[in-house]
Amino acid sequence: MERMTPFVLAAVIAASPSPHRLQWDPRIDLPVTGVLGAAWLVSEFAVKSQLAPDACRWCATNGFDTGVRRLFNPTLEPSASGIRPAATASDLLGFVGVPLIVAGLDALGAKDAPDFLKTWAVDLVIILESTFSALAVNQTVKFAVGRARPYTVDAPAELLAQAKDPHDHNLSFFSGHTTFTVGLSVSAGMVGLLRGYKFAWLTWAVAVPLALTTATLRMAADKHWMTDILVGAAVGSAFSVAVPLLFHGREASPVSVRVSPMPNGLAVSGTF
Repeated sequence: MERMTPFVLAAVIAASPSPHRLQWDPRIDLPVTGVLGAAWLVSEFAVKSQLAPDACRWCATNGFDTGVRRLFNPTLEPSASGIRPAATASDLLGFVGVPLIVAGLDALGAKDAPDFLKTWAVDLVIILESTFSALAVNQTVKFAVGRARPYTVDAPAELLAQAKDPHDHNLSFFSGHTTFTVGLSVSAGMVGLLRGYKFAWLTWAVAVPLALTTATLRMAADKHWMTDILVGAAVGSAFSVAVPLLFHGREASPVSVRVSPMPNGLAVSGTF
């Protein structure tokens, strides 16, 4: 009796090697990002002297913040504008190093996309939109609260008058450097996860620690209290998780099916 060959139907789910497409609308996201970025630049460099309080509105200290400050400045000695080497290092790492590293790591993930430049550009818009949203809150709170920076505690007026930027003395709460660097790092990490980038973990492993290093340098520079750092990290993280998840989720993946003959039946493959 002739043996019958069974009819086999094999279903194969083929995972697409390309990164996932994310939802975004250039008519909305580009203007929003541009306005938020411009507002931060103007408030920080053009009208800061008009917005910053001349005297502290939040002048009192507490044991927790003072104890952490003592780790970096054991004598609690005041200064005209903080400890310069640490402040310079925080500026270079926060506004040069971290942004370049975040952009480079995201490019490493986007390289597998068929339209690399467009994918990378969209990623950067989403990252900046998230970060500048957090910075908008940061600037508003800074100018409204008017917390005295650590280096001003018990500092005579003559010493503070020597500062290059006397309008900066009462803008401690909360840390802009921390909000900015944590915002960039966390939003880039979220974009990498949503895209499904192979090297998304590198952003969390490299950029986030560098952001926290920047925050530590701000305390070493006597520019911020520990609570300034904690709130800055919380706000930067909150916006950088919420904005990508709420407004830039994955687009619906197209479904494709292909039927191919096999020696003992048919194979159904595709992307589902």
